[in-house]
Amino acid sequence: MPIGPTTYFGKERVFVDREACIQAFRENIQNSEIKEYNVLFYYGIAGIGKSKLQEELQKILKEEYPEIFWASIDLDVKTYRDIGTFLITLRNKIQEEHSAKFHLFNAVHAIYWKKLHPEIPLQKQNYPLIEKGDILDKIIGVLENSSKLSLAWELLNSASDSFRKWCHLHHIDVSKIESLEPNKIEELLPGIFAADFFEHFGENSKFYIFIDTYEALWDGLRDKGSFHEKDKWIRDNLIPNMLGVSWVICGREKLLWFPECDSDWDMYLEQHSVDELPESYCTKFLEDCGIENKDIRDLIIKASEGVPYYLNLSVDTFEKINKKRQPVSKYFGKTQPEIFNIFVKYLDHNEIRALEVLSAPNFWDRDLFEILMKKFDPGYPTGAFSKLIKFSFIKTDSNEKYSIHQLMRKSLQEHQDSTDRKSTHQFLLAYYSDKIEELDIKAITPEHEIALTEAFYHAKESLEAEKLCEWFISVSDSFNRAAFWQLITPMYEEMLQILKTKLGNEHPDVATTLNNLAGLYYHMGAYDKALPLYQRALEIYKEVPESEHPDVANSLNNLAELYRRMGAYDKALPLYQRALGIRENILGSQHLDVANSLNNFAVLYESMGEYDKALPLYQRALGIRENVLGFQHPSVATTLDNLAVLYYRMGAYDKALPLYQRALEIYEKVLGSDHPDVATTLNNLAELYHHTGAYEKSLPLFQRALEIVEKTLGPEHPDVATILNNLAGLHESMGEYNKALPLYQRALDTREKVLDPQHPSVATTLNNLAGLYRQMGEYEKALPLSQRALEIIEKKLEPKHPNTVTIKNNYNFLLSEMSEGDEEK
Repeated sequence: MPIGPTTYFGKERVFVDREACIQAFRENIQNSEIKEYNVLFYYGIAGIGKSKLQEELQKILKEEYPEIFWASIDLDVKTYRDIGTFLITLRNKIQEEHSAKFHLFNAVHAIYWKKLHPEIPLQKQNYPLIEKGDILDKIIGVLENSSKLSLAWELLNSASDSFRKWCHLHHIDVSKIESLEPNKIEELLPGIFAADFFEHFGENSKFYIFIDTYEALWDGLRDKGSFHEKDKWIRDNLIPNMLGVSWVICGREKLLWFPECDSDWDMYLEQHSVDELPESYCTKFLEDCGIENKDIRDLIIKASEGVPYYLNLSVDTFEKINKKRQPVSKYFGKTQPEIFNIFVKYLDHNEIRALEVLSAPNFWDRDLFEILMKKFDPGYPTGAFSKLIKFSFIKTDSNEKYSIHQLMRKSLQEHQDSTDRKSTHQFLLAYYSDKIEELDIKAITPEHEIALTEAFYHAKESLEAEKLCEWFISVSDSFNRAAFWQLITPMYEEMLQILKTKLGNEHPDVATTLNNLAGLYYHMGAYDKALPLYQRALEIYKEVPESEHPDVANSLNNLAELYRRMGAYDKALPLYQRALGIRENILGSQHLDVANSLNNFAVLYESMGEYDKALPLYQRALGIRENVLGFQHPSVATTLDNLAVLYYRMGAYDKALPLYQRALEIYEKVLGSDHPDVATTLNNLAELYHHTGAYEKSLPLFQRALEIVEKTLGPEHPDVATILNNLAGLHESMGEYNKALPLYQRALDTREKVLDPQHPSVATTLNNLAGLYRQMGEYEKALPLSQRALEIIEKKLEPKHPNTVTIKNNYNFLLSEMSEGDEEK
């Protein structure tokens, strides 16, 4: 097989892996009659042997199914990629093989072409698609002798029974066709083609049409229009008009017709990957690539482990050597690095330098490629981009992002001078950091998420440990405030390990990272993960010389807040007291950290039912925050929301409502409408409306709050359980017990899973679920739930706590109702 100089990863590199694919084709033949539309799609990376597979499938039809007709078109030919020339080419192939006539299609296409090119004579040299035929000759005569295309349509209508039948079948008014623009006439061509096709072959004949190189439809058009517009004419026009015809299509990427285009394709589209590479197929592949020496083949196969990229890398090496000398076994594959080393030996210096620079980013597009080439000037021309991406070790995705095969990339990085490598990472760190500077936390996009991820990667490669910690805490703050906790948590986890390794387990930066990571776990409801991190951070902070250091106070406050959320109020109280004392002592009574402690302390007292202690703390915290931060800060909104909750619990609904509304307005303005803090206030406001009987106002707020927290925090977060519990209570109040029951059950499951089974919130949901069963008259289900709720609440809260009183009263009321029922019986 001849090896051309630029065939790095093309069809010439064929390997065969088709047993499963062929079996799928045979089954498709057997089942084709039961489908109105039948599309069999094979996908796989370039050069994997899809074209060869089509040849094998066509051979099967020839030898085993001679009664099945077929034709094939390869979209690698650029002119075949629009509907008109595609159909002309398909017509020619079918006429050549099966002597079919397409009189109607020929005539309509001629009229279409003339309307598209009115100034050009309809002659053989201008319109090479002309074919002899009575109707077509007359149509061409009219088109050439009259400027009125309407006469051609009238002639076609009077002379062709097929055309009249087609128009009638499709409810088309011939008089209106003449006014159609060329693009609209073009849309009619598949239907016209189908009319001629079925007139020749009949409605019940089996016919397969093969289309290869399907990805070529996007060639040069990926950044223009929507993705699915490129093949719409095949998907929505051509195939639907060819009822009963089967299609075998090959392309690089799996089709997304279902579910992105039309759910019906789930019934008609069958897809198979072409990817397995057993040793026998590797051998065949290498033989087809011209490697005849068995020793070389065996070395390559062993080193490649059957991975296509490894095979292609080896063939690249073989081809480079073969241009200069006879390849021998010693140049190939004892280990994978040896394959790389012998490969780069025959690349020119500028190619190697360019690839070294490009090995730094995880991926790159053309713009970044040009930026890097201009910045580091490896001597590789930016205009040679298209040549570079033809190498088989360059991978591309559907968004035209390119990357180097990981084996090659790692070897390039090791080969590159360490100073140059660090310089490249530093440049890319600045490049991606610029994209996330001064972020509006309400407008963070997936591009910003990618930029942070990439910046973090390059920061790890270019910054010392302490600088890495300082940089990441700063740059991730916007994402933290925007509740992108799931995004930044893995980065914090990785940074923690780096800091421990580089700085030691007792370093203050390790404590800071432990504290911040614990805060992320806390926000995500992973309290069991947060607790040991907060405890370890506090241990490290206690080692500082000053016992009343702000970091110690922060750590105490955070640990106390976690204990409060876990329902361990007795553990939280002394920690809050100590944190507040330190902060007031060293920062002064009007400091924001003092306000933070006051707010959290008030929440604890509220949770404990000591509302008279909570109220002045909230009011003092609000005063400090408004004075220091202004009236539109999220921290102000937090205290407003908390104070409103307190008034709600105290029954002062008229005081709670305006505070909720003001908090919600601030949150939506500053944080955006989909932030978890917005959901918290929506839930609280909905609960207020619920208890004031405004059910129609309450329901949409609960629903919106639930949607936000499930989206941002996940379905098993404690905040999700809270909203589910409250929404269930609303449905219960509305008498919709069938809607309330599954919500209570889901809330209970979530709280028992993510909180301590003895948590007061678990008792609350148990009590509510028991109340629902009581309302439904199912006392035998209600009683054990109510008993368990009472056991938990008496263990966790004081006897005078409102929740304790409520649950105990409900339990006694249930017993009373059950006793009365027994007496009646």
